[in-house]
Order: sequence, then structure tokens, then C-alpha cells
Amino acid sequence: MPASRAFFFTTMENWSQKITATIRQELEGVKDGDLRFFRIAEYLRMVKRVDEFSADCPQCKAYQKGVEQQVETIGNAIRHTGKDRRNYDKHIDELARHMKKEHGFFPPFYYTYSLSFFYTLGGGAVGFLLSLLFPAIDRWFFLIPGIVLGLIAGQLVGGRKDARIRAQNKIL
Repeated sequence: MPASRAFFFTTMENWSQKITATIRQELEGVKDGDLRFFRIAEYLRMVKRVDEFSADCPQCKAYQKGVEQQVETIGNAIRHTGKDRRNYDKHIDELARHMKKEHGFFPPFYYTYSLSFFYTLGGGAVGFLLSLLFPAIDRWFFLIPGIVLGLIAGQLVGGRKDARIRAQNKIL
């Protein structure tokens, strides 16, 4: 990092606001679809949270240096494939994993998707077992309702958990 940029980051009162402004400046002219695909809005929220937790969390303090390095190459990473893009993907995944594990932040609809999958499998398994108990009745008679009920239950339970996370403002 050039000395002028390093000084630039350390003299600002609010580190995350300066990083956000720099990232937005680097990504001017990039299509909205690319910004969504590369999770830029999520990244900016995580940068803000790294700043908030850096006083108490040594890992977040270390991530600040990584974010500052990433700012230098984020424009190239978004516009061109290659090493910079791989580094950005790795960086944002590590940051998201840390925020989820250490600070309790989750992606939008995390529980809805996860629980829907597992409840659907569970409903299908229950339907299959019921079909074995009643061999005279067609297997699909139990299997399809089990899958549907599992999916609906997963949507309801996961939706409630996700709503609680949204209410606590714990979305990545």
C-alpha cells in the first residue's frame, strides 16, 4: 500500500466510512448485476461490522488490514477474472464465516433455506416409512404429502428464526 494511502486510512475518524467511500469510488461504472453477484453490499456491511468489533475482537482487528489490502484491488477483482478475484472471494468468505461464527450474523433467509431442506428430507423419510407400514397403498400416497408437509414446516420454522434475526439486525 502506498504511504499516502496508509496515512489516509489511519487519520480518518471513522475507518469504515472511509473504506466504504473508497470502495464505492473504485467500483463506479460497474453494472448493478455485477455488484450483486460479487456481494458488494454484504461486503460493505461486513466492513462496518469489522470496524465496530475491532476494539474487542483481535480477529476483526486483523481483518482491518486485510480489508485495507482488498480495497487496493477490488476494482480489478470485480472487472477481471484472475488472482485478484480469487483473493476477493476467499477474503469475503473468510470474513462472512468469522461474522457468523464469532458474532452471530447470518445471511438473509439462512434458516428458511436450511430448515426447509432438512425438514423436506425428514418429511420424505417419514412418508417413506409410512408407505412401508401400509404396503397395500401406493407409496406415493405417503411420500408426496410427507415431502410437502416437511417443506411447509421448514418454511414456517425457518421464517420465524429469520424474522428474529432480522429484528435483531443480525443479517450479514
